[in-house]
Amino acid sequence: GVRFLLEFKVYKQVFNATQSACEDMFRFSGERGKPINAEYLFTVAVAREIDNLNSFYGEPYRIFLEKSRKELSRDCLPPIKWGNSWERGSTVFRERKPTINTKERADIAVYEHIVNSSHMTHQPICVIELKGFNPARKLVIKDLKRNLEYFNITGKTGNSVIQSTLFSALYSYNKVKCEAEECERKKNLELQYKSWLSEVGNLSHLDVNVCAHTISSDYVGEIVDEAGVEILDTSTIHHFMGIIVEFKVKKI
Repeated sequence: GVRFLLEFKVYKQVFNATQSACEDMFRFSGERGKPINAEYLFTVAVAREIDNLNSFYGEPYRIFLEKSRKELSRDCLPPIKWGNSWERGSTVFRERKPTINTKERADIAVYEHIVNSSHMTHQPICVIELKGFNPARKLVIKDLKRNLEYFNITGKTGNSVIQSTLFSALYSYNKVKCEAEECERKKNLELQYKSWLSEVGNLSHLDVNVCAHTISSDYVGEIVDEAGVEILDTSTIHHFMGIIVEFKVKKI
């Protein structure tokens, strides 16, 4: 139904953004095989891809970059739990104090106004954390733990309304021999991430999807003309991959 419209599409949007961010990186530097710190390019690329789902400014999805996790965690909870209209004090309001007490920010938060939900306005439905090339293991696990936290938020008015979270990162290799090696790297990267999930926390109440993909690759280099002589430029040899880890609420 309507509630799961975005989670079905946003995976594809993040996938597309890995490619557009790397294309921007090449356009800016002019060096096909040289990765640069593309995390900010990646973040904007994802936001733009999600915005392509909108029919008008901020509708139906509002996209927040560097969203305060304090505000976001509070927004995850229903604002009111209605009680008996004849019983004084039976209606409960959401706590003002944020559930997650931190100064950190989420890379991207997506909000939607869902009709007949516990919220009377836009509510968070998806949170996305992004990393540039070859992030350290501890930073990956930290972001995955943060993404898990949103599902476990509870308060006086009820449980978190978040529907899905995604983590995505880029990986670069300066040597690649063939398509078989690409496939082997993809398999190994997915296995690496699946092994890290055991350090994240209890994920049994969620559907988890881990998928790596090739963004671009060059096995042999490019022929270039230098002073009328064609030579092989091997500096363009590269293999860029992206990985996406998706947590989402299990459908009942």
